[in-house]
Amino acid sequence: MRALCLLLPGALLLAACSGDTHLPFSSDPLLGCFATSSRRAAEFRIDKDGGQYFVSFERNGSWQREPNALYKASRSDIGKFFPDDAQQIDSALIRSAGGFGLFHAKDGATLKAKARDSDYMALLLIGAGPVYAVKCE
Repeated sequence: MRALCLLLPGALLLAACSGDTHLPFSSDPLLGCFATSSRRAAEFRIDKDGGQYFVSFERNGSWQREPNALYKASRSDIGKFFPDDAQQIDSALIRSAGGFGLFHAKDGATLKAKARDSDYMALLLIGAGPVYAVKCE
């Protein structure tokens, strides 16, 4: 037990300095910060609160959380957005009122609009296309 107590601060420091784009201690690929370009600052963030997913948008230097929770999309839901390629999507979050969706592609996915250097696609008010996991700042 003492060894665990001694190792824990170092593990926390390594996690904080690793440059990981996802929220701390999460293996969920849908959590974290995202941008429409790999060279841009985070434009939206997905976090989980009380078992529900929420999206926050960066506006004027601060995060503004959308009040309605996102829901984890079913295979049928994903098929509505990717009728020919639904099997290439691993998981997705969608706003029930529409206008937002985040889709995580499986390894090796060859979706038409997917960027080679990103495993994410998003549906935003400005359109649909690839998004990139970026550092949360």
